Amino acid sequence: MGFQEEFLAELEDCLRGYGAVPVRHPAALARFIDYVRRLPDDDVRLRCLEGVDQGSGSFWNNPAIWWEQVPGFGEAFEDCRESHCHALLDLMLDEAIHDEIDVLEMEIRELPG
Repeated sequence: MGFQEEFLAELEDCLRGYGAVPVRHPAALARFIDYVRRLPDDDVRLRCLEGVDQGSGSFWNNPAIWWEQVPGFGEAFEDCRESHCHALLDLMLDEAIHDEIDVLEMEIRELPG
């Protein structure tokens, strides 16, 4: 299973109520799932998420994404548009990158000397 398929499966689990935190706006998350499904396999953001996650799991293990962003997606707007989906994917990538930077900085501080 590739990254995009795994990502979609995780999002669909959240939509079905199997996520860490209940989804508050299922229609908005369903729209986001459709948005991700329509992205090409070589989408830069998906490739970056996959690359960031290979190091430390900064994407799959990030509570800001899976406990806050995904469950709360749709709260800030009445009608979910593609621009909202685009913004959520960008935010997920930003969170994963920041988390990965934090992990790397911690590992550098722990190096001897």
